[in-house]
Amino acid sequence: MKKNTLIVIALIIGLQAYAQIDVKNINHVPMHNPSVVTDIYTPSAMGGDDVLWSEDFSDSTTPNIVTEDIAGYGDWHWGEESPGGMWSENAGVIQSETADNGFMIMESDFYNSHPQNDIIIDEVGENPIQAQFTIGPIDLSASDTEELVLQFYSNYRICCFYSPSDANDLNVYISTDGGETFNDLNYIEGDTYEVNVEQETFSQIPLGDFAPNTTNVYFRFEWIGTHYFWMIDDLSVIQRPAYDLKMESSWLTMENPEYIEYYSIPQSQMPDEMLIGAEVYNYGYNDDGAITLTGSITSTSAGANIEYELVESDSTALVETDYFDVSMLTVGSYTFTAEVTSSGDESTPEDNSLSRDFEISENVYSIDGLYDSFEWMGTGWPGGDDTADGVRYANFFDIKQYATLSSITVYLDGNEHPTSLGTFETQAGGEIIAYVCDTTGIFDPLVTTLEPDFGGAIWTSDFYLVTEDDVDNEMIVIDVPELDLNPDAYYIVIEMYSNGLESDILIQDDTSIPQPWFASLVFYPSDQTWYSNPNAASIHLGLNGFENSLSENRLNGITCFPNPTRDHIEITSKNILYGNCSLNIYNMLGTLVLSQDYTHFGSEQYVNLEKLSAGSYIIEFENNEATNRQKLIIE
Repeated sequence: MKKNTLIVIALIIGLQAYAQIDVKNINHVPMHNPSVVTDIYTPSAMGGDDVLWSEDFSDSTTPNIVTEDIAGYGDWHWGEESPGGMWSENAGVIQSETADNGFMIMESDFYNSHPQNDIIIDEVGENPIQAQFTIGPIDLSASDTEELVLQFYSNYRICCFYSPSDANDLNVYISTDGGETFNDLNYIEGDTYEVNVEQETFSQIPLGDFAPNTTNVYFRFEWIGTHYFWMIDDLSVIQRPAYDLKMESSWLTMENPEYIEYYSIPQSQMPDEMLIGAEVYNYGYNDDGAITLTGSITSTSAGANIEYELVESDSTALVETDYFDVSMLTVGSYTFTAEVTSSGDESTPEDNSLSRDFEISENVYSIDGLYDSFEWMGTGWPGGDDTADGVRYANFFDIKQYATLSSITVYLDGNEHPTSLGTFETQAGGEIIAYVCDTTGIFDPLVTTLEPDFGGAIWTSDFYLVTEDDVDNEMIVIDVPELDLNPDAYYIVIEMYSNGLESDILIQDDTSIPQPWFASLVFYPSDQTWYSNPNAASIHLGLNGFENSLSENRLNGITCFPNPTRDHIEITSKNILYGNCSLNIYNMLGTLVLSQDYTHFGSEQYVNLEKLSAGSYIIEFENNEATNRQKLIIE
């Protein structure tokens, strides 16, 4: 998969707010399908009078549509199925109201995959595809006002350059003179897209500046780019309301760490104050004044409100309350709501508020957990062999009060996923290592490259062998021997091995809430580089004695020396071991290469390794159903 350097963009708040920061060679990882469907409303819910014109693409031979392959590598076409090609086969179809009867699609990946355009099998084409479709003529003369709106459902994913770039673009144009001249409608999504992230939107473009209430209107949709796709469905033109605010997104955050939205926060780590914010778009053709944002936490006294002077027509305001007291909140499930009101007379106030659930827990700490929408990732996807073994995922956790780390839980994806790189499914036999890492350097502008262990590994687990029970339960629990965590920030890292894609490990990726760039990261072993995942990997912490009931029975006090070694190891136990003991050594493909049983182990045994070649292995030692696993290196 392509990897593109994140130069200046980091997600800070909402869906479209970014800031320039030093990102230390961190890139946005090309995720499989992190679709974020944000507040798609039907035309009737968005306000406006009767629909003046519509097209749902139910006819594959619609006569008033003309397509044009400008670059000569591929064109728009009518379709009913998801896009094809090297990276887009699992994107799904557009989530419009009439997707089942067809839509317009540009599948750039298809045209840059074998055998199209003479591209060699397993190679990725880089042809600069440019194509457009035009629909018209459309008679909008029945409207007595120019304040009209073009609206449509859109599903797109773009590679490989951040906006603005001539190499990528999504454009929408209008002609009111019968198709002779076209004006750019300044399609917002085409100018603010996130590279390598699928977006599902209901777009609305005001037409008032173009005198659209005439008899001979045309609309044109243009794609420019090498990879991924754009789907368009359910075009319509409606009269625009005079006043209509729409809340695009909302957030509940603490002051430190700034802008991370945790789903589950242990009560011991709760801040004394939080704020609620919202992204508000003025869809009406009049400026709207006396805006009030009210943020509240359901069934509590926690909340605040703030006034905002003006939101101009066709503009977006990012509004936040002041920090308010949350110290009275106890363990339980909560809902926060952001609601906006104004002086305008709105016909559709139902889209002026958004809510989200969150938890204050006894001892469970997690960024993920909402799962209104989610995807999957893991060994081999995305990235193929580049992520087969040694791929790492990391989540950022802020410890405000002294705590002990007792367990790390990783939630697995249990589904089968056919892709262009093969079929992926979590299977027993893979291995995981967990790390607790220092975050030193993550925000330091003088640090230009992040090490695999960030500021250093504070604690490293043994190798954990994924079992059939783990797969059935769709979770892995790694016990931590009561590791002290002083107030500070930490990365919890999991490193995964699939034995050369023989035993895949797939985890959940919660895409419900866009997170800041540092919240969740992924490490590619092929180029030794960390990439930003704008979502939240399924890594939970158990603090202060919390151990999941599915936690395996761990055998402590086992050491293997020397390690690395050349021809032998000595296995030593702090305690005398009674009962049956077994020693199994596996290579990194999961093949058992040495096995020994002991009736009376005692406290120390010598193991001859002369028959094993140099390389990395996993050594598994078991006594009375308790297990210890470690990495072994033979030089």
